[in-house]
Amino acid sequence: MVALTVGRALRLAMRKAANRPAIRSSYGVMTHAELNQHSDALAAGLLGLGLKHGDRVAAAMPNRPEYVVIAIACAKAGLVLVTLNYRYKAEEHSTQIRDSGAAAVIYAESITELSTISSDMPWIKVICLGVAQREEISWENVLDLGVGGIPDVSVSETDLLYLGYTSGTTGKPKGAMVTHRNRVLAYHYWALEFGLTADDVLLHCAPFHHSAPFTFVLCQLYVGGQVIIHDHFDATACLDAIEKDKATWAFWVPFMSERILDEARQSDHARDLSTFRMIISGAAPLPTRTKLALLDRFEGCALHEFYGATEAGVITNLRPGNQTQKTRCVGQPVFDMEISIRDEAGDELPSGQVGDIWLRGPTLFSGYFKDPDKTAVMFSREWCTLGDIGWVDHDNFLHIVDRRKDVIKSGGVNIYPIEIEEALLDNPDVSEVAVVGVLDEVWGEAVHAVIVSRPGVVQDTKQLIDLCRDRLAGYKVPKSFEFRSELPRNANGKVLKRMLREEYVTNSQSAKPHSN
Repeated sequence: MVALTVGRALRLAMRKAANRPAIRSSYGVMTHAELNQHSDALAAGLLGLGLKHGDRVAAAMPNRPEYVVIAIACAKAGLVLVTLNYRYKAEEHSTQIRDSGAAAVIYAESITELSTISSDMPWIKVICLGVAQREEISWENVLDLGVGGIPDVSVSETDLLYLGYTSGTTGKPKGAMVTHRNRVLAYHYWALEFGLTADDVLLHCAPFHHSAPFTFVLCQLYVGGQVIIHDHFDATACLDAIEKDKATWAFWVPFMSERILDEARQSDHARDLSTFRMIISGAAPLPTRTKLALLDRFEGCALHEFYGATEAGVITNLRPGNQTQKTRCVGQPVFDMEISIRDEAGDELPSGQVGDIWLRGPTLFSGYFKDPDKTAVMFSREWCTLGDIGWVDHDNFLHIVDRRKDVIKSGGVNIYPIEIEEALLDNPDVSEVAVVGVLDEVWGEAVHAVIVSRPGVVQDTKQLIDLCRDRLAGYKVPKSFEFRSELPRNANGKVLKRMLREEYVTNSQSAKPHSN
């Protein structure tokens, strides 16, 4: 039986598309043949340094072609990639590197927070993309070491491909163990679900260290297409890439879509976006207002909204034909994926009732690294829950209600922030909103809304309250409002509600009068 491994799958794809562009970036163009050669050389070089099958290799850098080379090289060599958030501070990097047990770290010289790692962790091989320090190994030296040497390593489909650390929106990030098998299957299923072909050009502008953009890049290469890599997100650059570089699709989180829509509205010339055929939205709920604006601005462009996670890949997808038929919906399960809505006792609930979302499928992760207790909580035999709650309608379409940890319990009643946020976004002067539960002596928790207004707008709190009262039951209307210039987000655009709750507590305590 032929094993389903990422190294083999991508090697075959790169051979087939050898002379076609694989990656375009500010650093130039790399063909599939060149990508294959570079990843072969790096794989052989890493093994030549003494790394062994199953060793973890941590990578930290902004979006660069070398990130793709590293990912493919690790897959070929049977090494486990650990994707570090390049925005981390030194202590955060140290925590994740130690947690993963990394044997090597590859980092870009611009990530100065890692410049002391050789002295902090002398047992780790440190490879620098840039000017290497005395204790470090240069990127070029590793490539030279592996020139001409195709790695002779037996890789199993059940071997770990990478440790995908979760975004940490609800607490400390955890290392999800992702195997070769579940990612090869994901590439195959996603190509079918989204209709990806060798003629497609992916515009990549989200961080590589997050699961969805990282996997979409490899998925596009898996079908022989090409990827345009932007080193960071910029709305104007995205529109330029669609118009000038003929990008055919992109993965955007909702806040990226909002920025791009704002830029398109302010543009002083009409753009030719005719090659752009598809937008995939994920990582956070897509507000109805944003969805309708995308459908209007990118007329004829297919819009998909999926529900997924580092631990599972894409779980459900709302396809273009259902975008205006289903409200606050993330679609039906994708290929080979099952969902079940259960109560807290684990019993399955009928359609229309809200409960915990459980899922089962071959793209599920294998548990959390070095955390059997957390893994046991998440799994019930082949089924897994990620802490989200929702309900399915009679057509088996999934509707996300919220994260279990974000549900507000006020006066013994569950309140779901998403529906309050949707109501507040009906005010055109509200740019962004996050609703959280804060401690309340009477109700246990009270609804608190954090608002980002359109530039130059001063909000009338009474109008916001009246807006909510017109659309929601009285107990759901926010008891307090806070106005900010921006919301705290992780690098993938998810709002950090945990941080909002913590800051509310801190600000409330500092505002209390002190007694002598």
